[in-house]
Amino acid sequence: MRNQPEYNILLVEDDPRHAALINRAFETEANCRLTITATLEQARSLIGNQSPDLIITDVRLPDGRGTELLDPVPDCPTIVMTSHKDENSAVRAMKSGAADYIVKTQETMASLPRTANRVMREWRLVIDQKLARERQQRLTAILEATPDLICIANLDGFVSYINQAGRKLLGIGEDEDIRRIRLADFHSPADGQKILGVGIPHAIAEGMWTDETTFVSLTGDRILTSQVLISHRNVHGEIEFFSTIARDIRHLRAAEERIEYLAYYDTLTGLPNRNELVKRLDIEIVRVRRNQNHSALLFIDLDNFKYINDSMGHPAGDLVLQEMAQRLQAHLRGDDTVARLGGDEFIVILADLSKEGMEAISQAREIANKIRNTIAMECRIHDTDLQVTASIGISMITRDETSGHDLLRFADTAMYQAKREGRNRLEFFSERMGSDVTRQLELENQLRRALREDQFRLFYQPLVDDTQQVIGVEALIRWQHPELGIIAPSEFLDVLETSGQIVEVGNWVIETALKQMTLWVSDSLVGDDFLICINISPRQFRDRQFAENINCLLDRINVPTRNIVMEVTEHNLIHNIDDAILRMQELISRGIRFSLDDFGTGYSSLAHLKNLPVKHIKIDRSFVKDICSDGGDLAMVASILALSGHLGLQVVAEGVEEPGQFEMLRRLGCRYFQGYYFSKPLSFEDMDAYLAGARQAI
Repeated sequence: MRNQPEYNILLVEDDPRHAALINRAFETEANCRLTITATLEQARSLIGNQSPDLIITDVRLPDGRGTELLDPVPDCPTIVMTSHKDENSAVRAMKSGAADYIVKTQETMASLPRTANRVMREWRLVIDQKLARERQQRLTAILEATPDLICIANLDGFVSYINQAGRKLLGIGEDEDIRRIRLADFHSPADGQKILGVGIPHAIAEGMWTDETTFVSLTGDRILTSQVLISHRNVHGEIEFFSTIARDIRHLRAAEERIEYLAYYDTLTGLPNRNELVKRLDIEIVRVRRNQNHSALLFIDLDNFKYINDSMGHPAGDLVLQEMAQRLQAHLRGDDTVARLGGDEFIVILADLSKEGMEAISQAREIANKIRNTIAMECRIHDTDLQVTASIGISMITRDETSGHDLLRFADTAMYQAKREGRNRLEFFSERMGSDVTRQLELENQLRRALREDQFRLFYQPLVDDTQQVIGVEALIRWQHPELGIIAPSEFLDVLETSGQIVEVGNWVIETALKQMTLWVSDSLVGDDFLICINISPRQFRDRQFAENINCLLDRINVPTRNIVMEVTEHNLIHNIDDAILRMQELISRGIRFSLDDFGTGYSSLAHLKNLPVKHIKIDRSFVKDICSDGGDLAMVASILALSGHLGLQVVAEGVEEPGQFEMLRRLGCRYFQGYYFSKPLSFEDMDAYLAGARQAI
C-alpha cells in the first residue's frame, strides 16, 4: 500500500465537546497528528513553533476571530468552521484565503478527516504548480539570458520556442508567430541537407548530434555556428520533440584564422614569414624537379639598416621595411614569392625560369638587379629622404638533390660575400663560398672557446713624443692559440665583428687594459699624464650598452679617466655623426678622451672633423709608409698636420718603422709617434721592463 504523507494539524476550537468529537474523528487517521488549542493567542504561538500543515479553526474564539489567522496569508491551508447562523463569516473567510469551510454539525465534524485530506491534496497540487511555474520562469530567464540560440521544435520541425538571442541572430521580430517557422528554413541548402540526412538520424539514434553549420538570417547574413541537436523522449521512449543550441563562432573562427595567419605571415609587412617561406620553397623544389626547369632564391639584406633604427627610431625603421616590402612585391611575377625572413632580411623565390642553366642565371641576375635598383630609389620617411641599398645573394634552384635549408644557407653565404665586396651588389653562390663559410663558422666556434678559456692576451705598443720619451701605450689584442701560438688580430677581428662576439671581447679588452694601467700607476712605472689607448670596434661603439658598460668599469676600477684615450675609426662615425657625438659626449663628461684612428682612409670625416669631440687623430700607416718617396703622401700628411694645428688637435703618426720617416714627420711638425722604429707590441711582462727602463733613463 502506498505510504500517505503525514500531516500536522492544528485545531483551534474553544468548545470542548466539538474538540473531542473532531479529535475522535482523526484518531482513525494514522497519517494525521492533531494538536488542539482553544484561543487565538495559543494558536499563534503554536503556529510559530510547529509550522502546521493544516489549520482548522472556529470563526468565533474567546479572544478574537479565527479568520485573523489568515492575515497575513498563512503558509498552510486553513479550514474555517461556522455555525448555521454565521455562514456569511465563512464566505468572508473564503475570500480572505481560507481553503474551505464547514458548517458545524455532528456529521460535518465527524467527516473532517476526509475534508482535511482533500484540502491537503488540493493545496499540494497548487504548491506543486506554483513551484513548477517558478522553475519554468527561472529556466526561461536563463534561456533568455543565454547569448546562444536555443530553440525547441516539434517532430515536424516547427518551432515552439526560440529565445531572444535566437530571434536576434536570425532576424525574427518580437511579434512574429514562431509556430509557423521551421529552423531548417534558416540553414544554408547544404547544411539543411546535412541536418536532414545526418543530424536528425544521429540525434534519434544517439540522443545528440554536433557539428558546425551555417545559418542564413532574414537579412541575408551568413552565420557560422557550432550547433547541437538533441532528441527528447517521453516516459515511453518515444521521440517527443527536438531542441537545438547554436553558438555564433564567427569571432572565434576569425581569431583562429588570425592565429593561423600570424603563424605564417609577418604582421609588419603582410609578407609570408619563415614558416610559410619554407613550405613554398619545398613546393618550388618539387616543381623544378618535375618540370625540369630552373628557379632562383634571392637573399636580400638591407645595407646598414641598423643606422636607420638607431638614428630615427624603430617606428621609422618599420616604415622603411614596409616600403621595401611593397617595392619587392611590385616585381613579383605569377608564381614568384617574396617573404620577410626577419629583421631587414627578405627572400624572393623566382619561379619558372629557363630550362637552360646559363639563361636561367642571366634571368635571375636581370631581375635581381632591377630589385636592387628599385630598393636604391630614395625613400621619404618623416620628411627625410633616405638612400637605402641592399646586398643580394643568389642560389639557383636546380634539379640537384638540394634541400630548402641548404638553398637558404647558400643564398645567405652569397649575400655576405656581396657585403664583403662593398655592399649594394649581388653575388651568386659558389662552392668556394661554401668552403669559406665553413671555415668562418669553425673560426667563430674557436673564438668563443678562446674567450671562455682565457686565450686572449693584451700586448702594448709604446707611444712616444718627438724626443722619443714614452707618453703612453696602445693596447692591442692577440690570440694565444693552444696549438698555433700567437695569432695577429688581422686573422680574427673581422670574424669577431660579423659574429657579434666583438662586444664581449671588446669589453674584456677595456677591463684588462684599465686594470693593467692601475698596476703601472701603483708600481710608479708611469706618471700622472701617461695615456692608455684602447681601440673600440664599430659594433662595440654602436652597442646601446656601450657607455653604460664603460661607466660601470670606471666605478669598479680606480684609474684616472684623464689617462684613457678611446680610439674610434672614421667608419664608426660617418653613418650617423650626430648619434656618434652623443655617445662620445657621455663618456667625455667622465673625463675620457677620444682619438680618431686611421685618419685619411675615410671619405667624410674631414667635413665633420671640426664638430667631432676628439683630442687626437692618428695618421694612417698607409700615408707614413712612403712619405719619403711619394709626394702625394707627403702632401696629404702635411695637410692633415696643418688642419689639425688650426683645430687644436694632437696628431699621432702610426706605422713609423724607419728613421727617415721619423725625421720627415718631425720636420712637418708631428709631435707624437708609434711604430716598430720605437718598439714592437710587448707583452705586459716585457712592457713592465720597458717602462722601468724608460723611468731609469729619465
